[in-house]
Amino acid sequence: MPTSYADSAQARESDRRWDLPNFGKKPHVELFNEYTADDLAEREARRLQERASLKLRIGLAIAQMELVCPPIEVKHGS
Repeated sequence: MPTSYADSAQARESDRRWDLPNFGKKPHVELFNEYTADDLAEREARRLQERASLKLRIGLAIAQMELVCPPIEVKHGS
């Protein structure tokens, strides 16, 4: 007589593993970092460099816009 899946050793092993405390849970190691002072200094230097680059790119974009549409001087109170 054939045995059902629920009676098989494979099913019992599967059920046993699902009952283990950490089965199916992956550790989130990539969420936690241990930064050293050098890492933080390097990150800060990179951030300052990116901000300087951004300032330059914004200035160039504004200069291009002013070539297409020159700024208009507005006189207040007249």
